Amino acid sequence: MLKRIGYIFIFGFIGSLIRLWLTTIFAQYHFVTVLAINVLGSFLLALITGALPFVVPISPELLSGLSVGLVGSFTTFSTFCVDTVNLGTQQGFLLAATYWAISLVLGILAASWGFSLSHRIQQRRLP
Repeated sequence: MLKRIGYIFIFGFIGSLIRLWLTTIFAQYHFVTVLAINVLGSFLLALITGALPFVVPISPELLSGLSVGLVGSFTTFSTFCVDTVNLGTQQGFLLAATYWAISLVLGILAASWGFSLSHRIQQRRLP
């Protein structure tokens, strides 16, 4: 259990730094940056959990570090929610609803693509 917690802590730190770096560099495009981070995170989470164990020998603890720690800290659901509310109160309901819908659809599509790629990788690795 301590090994898993350690991996989650280390990779969580790395994922948070990557998110901070991206949101700082692209600060003028805040909403697009958060959207891109969350869509990329959806894809990576599906790919990591679906394919990585078939490609390389990986411990469950390290897999938790990469999925929960790295991708979990990289993505930012709470920021997405606050941004949606802020858009609604500052720019109007239609823009907030559009942002919400685009985020949801692209996130689900990205996760689907990640799982699809994972299945292809799994099929190539099976004898």
